[in-house]
This record gives sequence, structure tokens and C-alpha cells, in this order.
Amino acid sequence: MPILMSNLGVTFIFRITLSINLDFKTFDYVEHIIRQLLRIKMFFVFILLFICCDGFLIDTTNPPGSGQYMTDKHYKFLMDFVIEERQARVHLEDVVTQLQNELVKTQTALGNKLHALNKENNTIAQYVKDLKNKTEVLDNRLLDVESENIQLKMELDSLRKSHSALEVQYHQIKQNYATFENKTHYFNIEIQSLKQLKSVADLQAVFRISNQTDHLEHELQNTNSQIVVLQSSDNARKQDFLALYNKTMVTEQSMNSQFQSSETINKARIQKVAADVSQNSIKVAKALGDITAYNQRTAVSLYPAAKEYSAGSTIMFTGIKTSNGLNSTRLADIQNKGYFTCDEDGQYLISVSITTHTASGYVILYKNGNVLGYMHLQHETNDELTTFVSLERLSTGDTVTAKAGGKIFIHGNNYSVFSALQLTT
Repeated sequence: MPILMSNLGVTFIFRITLSINLDFKTFDYVEHIIRQLLRIKMFFVFILLFICCDGFLIDTTNPPGSGQYMTDKHYKFLMDFVIEERQARVHLEDVVTQLQNELVKTQTALGNKLHALNKENNTIAQYVKDLKNKTEVLDNRLLDVESENIQLKMELDSLRKSHSALEVQYHQIKQNYATFENKTHYFNIEIQSLKQLKSVADLQAVFRISNQTDHLEHELQNTNSQIVVLQSSDNARKQDFLALYNKTMVTEQSMNSQFQSSETINKARIQKVAADVSQNSIKVAKALGDITAYNQRTAVSLYPAAKEYSAGSTIMFTGIKTSNGLNSTRLADIQNKGYFTCDEDGQYLISVSITTHTASGYVILYKNGNVLGYMHLQHETNDELTTFVSLERLSTGDTVTAKAGGKIFIHGNNYSVFSALQLTT
């Protein structure tokens, strides 16, 4: 009956671990523990066979003695137990295979997700780089337009100066024209007065004055022609100036509109890219945090020194074989006290394996001073291994200790081991 209950306990433990994602090292360790339990069970089966019957050969010559023999009930119980043990072993292998497949799928999905996030981040970085290049092109175009605008303004200033010089020349010509008109009017008066003269000298003077008047009229006509040419040139320069000014204004307005539109679009794109980058950073940080938390789960294997323990004494597991997720302070505390203290809340797999040659004895396991389980040591003369496995919920500060129930000798180093593995938080 104790063996049957142990088999049911192992099956119950592995049904619980079906819903827990463990890595391959954890499964290998758990599988090793269960195989040790199965070997121990088979050993007890053979012991029970030898206890219940004197032998398996049927002797028809000698009458049966007064000793105990194996009955049909015992045989049926043993056969049921062997069948149940085989079914449990097959079920255990199926469970381990299923858990390993689920872990591979989970790790593959996580790797694909991280690869997709990295690819998306690279795409966003390239997109930001393209936006920066486009912004630099727009800035260069804006600088070119500003340079052209400055050049047009310089040409406009030059046209204004030329126009001012032409206006000065025009006013000077008008003044000369007024002077010529005054002289012409004066000469006309003189001609009228000379017409009344009858002497030859006066006539010669009149002819001379007439020639001078014709010369002045010719110069006046030339001056008028120059004035007309200057006015035409001035009008043409005014038209060129207005066209250049209008072109400058249209170009400036178009570039301002294009720059504002491009700036608005680029700002919106940059904000979207920044939001995407922030969201992806949060996802990556969460994934890395989950991976870090998974890798930092508590796992420790301790072994005691080989010695004899008296009844009620604490078995000192001071040697550290493997540790993960524990700081140096906690490891030093374990080496000093000889028992395990929980640092983080979670579901833990507790395993205690003890090798001894003591013929009879037991070990009591305590959780915070309360009995967690018993390990009965029933051996003959050879060293034998006894293992205890339990799934426990531990809180921060909880302790798990092992005490000798009687006077027993425990082999240390790699022969006996205490293991605690954090499964969940």
C-alpha cells in the first residue's frame, strides 16, 4: 500500500507539471528523479516478493511447511501493481515528450517574435534615415531658393540705381530743353526785330542768327529723340522690374508652401515613427524582462558532509553543487545554517535524496517547523538511496530543513543531495 500511494503521488506531480513551461535542464533533472523513484519501487517489489513467498519453484515431493506462502490475492495485487507501474511509466514518458515539444514551440515562437521585432526596428531605422535624407534635400533646395532670391534682390537694387540715374538724366534733358525753348523764343523775337532792318549789315546779322536758330532747332530735335529713347528704355526696365518682382514673389510663396507642407508631413511621419519605435521598445523590453525573469528563477543543489547524525539533529547541507538566482549573501547563509531559505515567492519542486548504510532509520522534512514529509530508511548492509519529491508553494523567508529521526550515517558529497527548483512565480 505505501508503494501504491507513492506511485499515485508521482503521477499527481507530473499531472500538475503539465501546465508549467520548463526548460530542458529542468526536465532532465525531473526525469532523473522519477527514474530513481521507479528503480526504488522495483526494488521494493522484489523485496515484497521474497517476503511473501519462500521461492518460485514448486516442489511436489515435500509437503508444505508451516511458513507463509504467496496467495492468489498477493499475486493479483503484485500483477496489478506491475501493470499500473508500466502504465505510469508510459504516461510519464508521454508527459515528458509533450512538455519538451511545448517548450520547443514556445522557444521557437519567442525567437521568431524577437526576430520580427528586430526586423521591424531595422525597417523603421531605415525609414527614419530616408526621412532625414529627404529633409536634407529640402533644406538644400531651400538654401538654393534663398540664394536665388538674394541674387534677384541684388539685381533689383541694380535696376533701381539705373532707374534713378535715368531719371536724373531725364530731368537734366528737360532742363536743357527748357533752356533751348527760351533761347528759341529769344531768337524769334530778335528775328522779328531784324526783319524791320533794311541795311546789309543788319541782313547779314539776321542770316547768321537764322543759321544759329536752325542749328538750335536741329539740336532740339536730337534732344527730343534722346528723350523718347530714354523714356522707352525706362518703360522697358520698369516692365522687366515688375516681371522680375512678380516672379520672385510667386517663387517665394511656392517654396514657402512646399516647405510648410513638407515640414508638416515630415513631422507627422517622424511622430508616427517615434511612436512605433517607442511601442516596439516597450515590447522588446517586456520580452527581455520575461526572459531575464525566467533565467533568474531559483535553482540550487546542496550536499551534506559525510558523518553520523544523532536523533533530532539537523542534517547540514552546507556544500553547494549548483546554484542559480541566489546572491552571494544567501549562498553564504546556506553554508552557515545548512538548510534552504526561500528568497522569492513561487511554486517549488523539492527533492531530497539520501544515501546511507544504516539498517533502519528515518528522516523528517520540515517546512517552517511543520512536518513536510518522512523518509524511511530500510536497508541491509549495502549503501542504498532514498528519495523524497514534493511540489510546494513557498513564500519569501520560508525554510526547508531535514532532521534525523534516529541515529543514522549519511554519505555526503555526490551521494546525497538536496535540490530546490522554482517552477513559477
